[in-house]
Amino acid sequence: MADNIIGFVKEKGSALVSSIQEHVTNMSDTTGALAKQKLLQTLISSGAVQSEHIRHALQIGIGYFFDCHSNRAHLSSEYVQREKFPAKGGTGTPIHSLPDFDIEAYGLPIFYELMNIYGIDPATLKSHICENELKEIVNPSNSGSLLYLTSDSTFLIKTVRDYDAKFIQQKFLNGYLDYVKRTPGTFIAKLFGSFGYIPYISPDRGITVDSFTLRFAIFSNFIPPKLEIHEKYDLKGSSYGRDANATEKMKSSATFKDNDFREIHPQGFKLPKSVYFHLREVLTRDVDFLEKLNIMDYSLLLAVHNIDNQVKPTRVGPVESLLGSVRDTFLIGMTQQIDQHDTKHKEEKPKLVLKFKKPIETLGLGFKEISTYDTENSKEYGGIPAVNEKGERLLLFFGIIDLLQTFDICKVMQRQYQTVENREAVNDRSIVEADFYAKRFKEFVFERVFRPADDELATHPISMNVFSQPSHSQSTGLSSEASGTVVHPEVHRL
Repeated sequence: MADNIIGFVKEKGSALVSSIQEHVTNMSDTTGALAKQKLLQTLISSGAVQSEHIRHALQIGIGYFFDCHSNRAHLSSEYVQREKFPAKGGTGTPIHSLPDFDIEAYGLPIFYELMNIYGIDPATLKSHICENELKEIVNPSNSGSLLYLTSDSTFLIKTVRDYDAKFIQQKFLNGYLDYVKRTPGTFIAKLFGSFGYIPYISPDRGITVDSFTLRFAIFSNFIPPKLEIHEKYDLKGSSYGRDANATEKMKSSATFKDNDFREIHPQGFKLPKSVYFHLREVLTRDVDFLEKLNIMDYSLLLAVHNIDNQVKPTRVGPVESLLGSVRDTFLIGMTQQIDQHDTKHKEEKPKLVLKFKKPIETLGLGFKEISTYDTENSKEYGGIPAVNEKGERLLLFFGIIDLLQTFDICKVMQRQYQTVENREAVNDRSIVEADFYAKRFKEFVFERVFRPADDELATHPISMNVFSQPSHSQSTGLSSEASGTVVHPEVHRL
């Protein structure tokens, strides 16, 4: 294996050789991240740190920094800004009932500029994140990770590794800002902030304040929270191990993967030609940008609203169903009870309106310019119009997520191990060089997932099979009527 790694390094040339020290550091960072996850599990299980304290502390800290910007007070150009939040209150910080903590804000000037491009001010973002309870999606005592969803499901807040936070600071954020500035539309997940939470832990545990910082990233949720989603897919373009597991398939709102998509929709989705080629241009530009940053292992998270068929697809074999029935059904039932408990009998304050572009506008198109479905949901949510192999009308919503994986030395070693394990399947896996990953991803998305229609797509339920027998004589009934200005509020679905 060592010879293979050395050969890979020599093949890639001086650029990789000159950065080998950085990659070795990344290995240490990755090891440290795993240790921190384990430490978080231990601290929460022992009661030394409570997950609800983290959640509320983040809201207090994020609200404080956004207020500073709104009031033009304590503004700083420093990348890292840190503030103490004692329970008794401090200079400009509120009194609270939590144990003392610190909050760090990263890259605020850049994120403020991004918010300005997206047409959102910090007060609006604060309204959605801080004024109502965050919903905890992941149990940190089990996973060592944290994932929160705002009460209106418009923003995701997830833990990121120290290595990921460093990558955001050193390589991603400035490039991302420049890309968004010069790009009229993008389906790359919108990143709105990065913060760190530092608890005060008793010294007898051998942990200093600065040795334990939980870092978080804020992403917008591109899936409309008020529209029923009938299918979800996490697509990478790879095939090895790309099946949803039995637990996931049993869920009422399962997220399927590449092989599931191939089986459920063997002919993919057909889009109007004008939409398809605009989409191809935008997504190609997005993927090329990620490739330049050596990013791989990202996903296209695809959500499908079926206008004509409300039955959700399933892909559970009899053996999987038998093995998963007792345990998975219990887990699903418990999750549903938690969700009902979180949302029941709660009155929420009205939030400031978000003004993101809808998917169809991201392509630079609007209802006046393309033929689209003349339905209330299509106009309100601005999904990408498509049909499946049955001719059923669909609205598609998607974004590129999981943006922080680079093909570093850790990935090189993992790929070499996989080559030894199964040489024939190595190019079908997710861990491949960034350029190979980008090429395979685009081929899968543009040839298997999305395809251009041979004819216009009808706005009424389609009785013919548009994939095999397009008919130019059939009335399309397409509408070019304008719906006025349309705007769109993602996640990670982190």
